[in-house]
Amino acid sequence: MSSTATPFGVRPVSHPSGTVRLDQLAGGVASAYGTALYTNTPIKRHTDGTLIAVGTGADVTIGVFAGCEFTASSKRFVLPYWPAAQTYDAGTMIAYYTSDVNITYEAQADGAVALTANGESINLANTSQGSVYTGQSTQALTATTTGATAGTYQIIGLAPYDDNAWGDTYTILRVKISSYQGVVA
Repeated sequence: MSSTATPFGVRPVSHPSGTVRLDQLAGGVASAYGTALYTNTPIKRHTDGTLIAVGTGADVTIGVFAGCEFTASSKRFVLPYWPAAQTYDAGTMIAYYTSDVNITYEAQADGAVALTANGESINLANTSQGSVYTGQSTQALTATTTGATAGTYQIIGLAPYDDNAWGDTYTILRVKISSYQGVVA
């Protein structure tokens, strides 16, 4: 039974090709962007083309953050997270992320989710948060579904773990991005 709240963000787990491919974007996070992005933090495109964190509630998303590299004061950094408000030397930043609409993700809900919610939409329970020690997101999905509309993700099943079942205290779900949302927000 999934009875411990140990959220891990929205983790990519499969793709029909067998390989989850990461994209990279030069200058992908704006220098001094004030929100930390951790591995498995859901992201969207900002109006300037950079990547930013997805908010709670129904929000546009393209995938999840997967780390970055940049040079700051002539020192190279390769990190599994983006440190909030970090500045870097111009032209040195590369962000890694997922953006393929066919990727299946897993995420833990902040409460019990019943089998009757399978196929419904669901959103994030909290804003970008995680560990600077591991670089991993600690975001969760809200256990409250939104029916067939107004959700960032669609529940497509249960994550196949021995200690996980529908209605568990903190259900671990398989989800997809509700629809391709590559629009700028």
